[in-house]
Amino acid sequence: MWCGESGVRTEAALFAAFLALALAGCAPRGGPRPIAIGTPCAACGMRIQDLRYACEAEREGALRVYDAIECLLRPGPAPSRAWLADYDTRALHAADSCWVVRADIPSPMGGGYAAFIDPAVAAEIASSRNGRVGRLADFAAGGAEAPDSATVSGSAAARDSAQRQP
Repeated sequence: MWCGESGVRTEAALFAAFLALALAGCAPRGGPRPIAIGTPCAACGMRIQDLRYACEAEREGALRVYDAIECLLRPGPAPSRAWLADYDTRALHAADSCWVVRADIPSPMGGGYAAFIDPAVAAEIASSRNGRVGRLADFAAGGAEAPDSATVSGSAAARDSAQRQP
């Protein structure tokens, strides 16, 4: 082996490692991007001011952010994936893991939607603010109205919460 060959191999290995890292940075992420205050809503154009109501969805291969759940629920292509902000923590979670409340809540678009990761909290908020609890799909299927079966007393959130009690 020549002295110079080992240097060429090392440089080639370093270049390959660098290229792999660079390409990994271009790969699509498994989840949502962080939502920044001031980002325009993909549906209404209003700038996001309150992350408690913000959400994100993948539609037609692109990630889009919304200032409120009611904007996400507007007619259009169904999202392949969606994430809602937990009202209490502002952290984004997969929509199917959140409980959505539609109640007397001052959401940015006035629809009164908020999402909660904890079903007991969702049921409590809905009960105290004249609302309903359901999953995002329940509200989407009802044309942004909760189905009658999603009232607080008989909600899936209340049943789920009761089933988790020891």
